[in-house]
This record gives sequence, C-alpha cells and structure tokens, in this order.
Amino acid sequence: MAFVLPVQESAVLLMDAGIVQDPQPAADRIRVGADLVSLLAEEVRASVPGGGRVGVLGCATMAWPWWAGLCSALPDHELVNADALGWRLRRIKSPAELDLLRAAGAIGVQAMDAAMAAAMPGATEAEVAATAIAEIVSAGGAYYGMGLSSGETSHTFAPSGPGTASAERRLKADDLLRIDMYGSLEGYLFDFARTRVVGDTPASAQQEMLDAVRDSVNAGTELLRPGQRLGDIARRCDEVMAGSAFALRHGVPASQMGGAWGHGLGLSFEPPWVTIDGADADVVLEPGMCLALERRIAVPALGGVNYEDDVIITGTGPEVITPAVAEYLG
Repeated sequence: MAFVLPVQESAVLLMDAGIVQDPQPAADRIRVGADLVSLLAEEVRASVPGGGRVGVLGCATMAWPWWAGLCSALPDHELVNADALGWRLRRIKSPAELDLLRAAGAIGVQAMDAAMAAAMPGATEAEVAATAIAEIVSAGGAYYGMGLSSGETSHTFAPSGPGTASAERRLKADDLLRIDMYGSLEGYLFDFARTRVVGDTPASAQQEMLDAVRDSVNAGTELLRPGQRLGDIARRCDEVMAGSAFALRHGVPASQMGGAWGHGLGLSFEPPWVTIDGADADVVLEPGMCLALERRIAVPALGGVNYEDDVIITGTGPEVITPAVAEYLG
C-alpha cells in the first residue's frame, strides 16, 4: 500500500486489494488498483502540480523497481528520502500510543512469567517457548520472535536452525536459561529479556553475571529522564558494568549489540540508539519517548545472561512498563 499526505488536501490510501477491515483506516479517501506505482504517481501529480519536492517515507524497504518507476513517472518532481524525518517524528508517542505500549508490556510480562514458571528440569526449550507464545496469543497479542537458549548453549542468542527453541534439549538443574522476547499489541511492541537458573540457586559465577547485566541496565534506567543525553546514559551503563564483580574477575565483556545499550521502541525496533559516541549520542530525552534498555553477556565457558526493560520517559522520570521479576528462583 501507499499513503499520500498532502499539506492542505485530503489524505489518500492506495491499495492493491479491495478488502478493508473494520475499523476503517485513517484516510479521507481509499483508491484500489493493481499498479500502485501508477496510482501513486497520479496522486502526486494532482497534489503537487507542475513539479516540486516530495518527501518519501519507507525508502529503506522500498523495492528498487518501485523507486525507479516513480522517478520515471514523475520527471518534474524531486523525490526526497525522508526516512530520517519520519523516525524523528516517531520518537515522541501520543497518549494513545503510550497506552498501547503499556498494554503490550503487560502482555509480555504475563508471557515471561508463564515461560519462566514452565522452565523446570526436564522441560524442553520448545515447551518453554510454546508456553510464552500461548500466553501472548491468548491475551490478544501477536507473537513476533524470541531468542531463547540454555545450558551449554546459553551463550548463543538462539538455537541454530529454523525453530524458536530446541524441541530436543531438556533443561537440567543449574542450567542458565535466557529469553529475549518480542511481540505486539495492535502493532505496538514489547521487547524485553530475563534470565534464570533452572531449578536451583545460582552458583557464584552465575550470580555475578546476573548482577552485572541487571545492575548496569537499572543504572541506565534511573537516568532516563527529560533533558538527559543518550550518550550519558550509555556511559553510565558502561561504568556500572566495568565496576561489577563479574567484570573485575573476568574483564569487561564484549558488547553483543555493537556497543549499543538499547534502542527506541514503538511500531518497530527503531532509532534512537543508546550509544556513547554514535550518531544518536547527542539525542536529548523528552517526555513521550519509549526506549528498550538492554545488555547481554555471552561467555562460552560460563554461559549467557540477558536483562532488558522497556521504559517510557515521563515528565517526572522513567516508567518501566515491563516489570517482570528480576530473578526467577526455585
């Protein structure tokens, strides 16, 4: 589909299928046709007669034949990649969007709690994953994906192969089990992670890993307030990680996300990225933003752990919308 949004005229939704579900899309007009490129060019010529600059969103995912076709059909118009503008506009969520993010987070917490409760010795990874997926779907959400690994493979993000989790690997007492889970409600995502030790109290090395990721993420979360720079958030997370018992014993672990401590969250995993010196380091937090703050440690000899929370920036500070249990014991 394509959406045409003139400055002062009616908004038009262009579709290649005539079936429209209720509620109706937020468009003044709907046009249906098999050739979306031709329809779009026609609407642009009508909205911007004689030529001019036209901002185009979605360039990052637009097929090259579409772009080439539009340029050919609109020789008098300058088509401008406006993806960066679109991402900036999406940073601040409306009250309705924030409510959907909160509701999505609640579904995610429900699913995580159920999955961790099912993670008993003898259960397979796939059974744990299926429990989480069932909770998401039964609550009216949509399952998006999951990185789940355990035991001697817990340092990996997920099992190799097409499945979400292994149907053969059965959990054993003392296994580390880590779940990074993402799903949505009416398009708005939850994306957060937790780790537990199956069926027992963590060993000292496991507890150090759990403490390192939890404490570093929580330290960054405390600073998620209006006026703070994302680079300063990432620096604080780095400092707490470097001072953790795990890092002092084993060295500071390499980042599993290219140095990022998180990202924006809404209709997708989106900018800005929480990094010390990246392109978004100077982004200043404002009320209405939503971030997913996270860290994963992966050491083949010891295993892997995750901790991640989704946080809304309010006028008075951070609102964690994925308040799942920090550590699942027993």
